[in-house]
Amino acid sequence: MDHRKIRRELMQRIDKKSAVEKEKVDRYISLLDVFYQLDESIQKHGVMLKIQNGSQTYWKPNPGIAEKNRINSALITLEKDFKMPKIAQKVVKTPPSQYDSSDLV
Repeated sequence: MDHRKIRRELMQRIDKKSAVEKEKVDRYISLLDVFYQLDESIQKHGVMLKIQNGSQTYWKPNPGIAEKNRINSALITLEKDFKMPKIAQKVVKTPPSQYDSSDLV
């Protein structure tokens, strides 16, 4: 993933004079880096981890998955601050009725 393109796009959406807005872009890119590092770690170690504790052996989910979900939520929250365009919903207007309530039996 090319973070430079993402940074450029985000910088176009903010007030470049605002230090707070610039920091949010930096934070977003930093979280994005961690998100993809977690991806690599999960692929390397697997979704489930084998844990050996003395004579006990058990499997547990890779904690990276929960962290990835938490970071994803933080990214989505920051995206809202960048005023990301929302998908326009098409409003379907129904034509006016040719009948009125007196037509009902």
